[in-house]
Amino acid sequence: MRPSIFRPARVFCTAAVCLGAGLLSGCAAPERLPDAQYNLSESQSLLLAPEQRLSLTYEGADDTRCPDNARCIVAGRVAYRFTLRIQNVAQAFWLVPGKPGFTSPALRGARVELDRSFEPPARGMIEAKPASYPVVLNMYGT
Repeated sequence: MRPSIFRPARVFCTAAVCLGAGLLSGCAAPERLPDAQYNLSESQSLLLAPEQRLSLTYEGADDTRCPDNARCIVAGRVAYRFTLRIQNVAQAFWLVPGKPGFTSPALRGARVELDRSFEPPARGMIEAKPASYPVVLNMYGT
């Protein structure tokens, strides 16, 4: 039996295909974002993944709770506004205490939610809302 001159080329092509597939699968499945807790002030941003320009900005809070010196039919709630940005695309979302968190494909399978032990600042009197609404977030990979 004569040795084939095409055998080394076949081995090289097979190795190149396997190497290429491995590199592509690494690019297709980015690393998960780490589990973390963040303390944020209004208008503060976090850079979650610099290579993708993925950021999360805490925009502020909307407080519809009943003031301390008033009688209200509905108790109201505090809702926290956020903007998730990946490159030039922005997605707004809200987080409300006691409600489920937020997920997005941009977060690579992670979920953002308010920390369960976090207490919003007291509402105060009718004309006196809190000066700021800091927030505590948890990010969980799934």
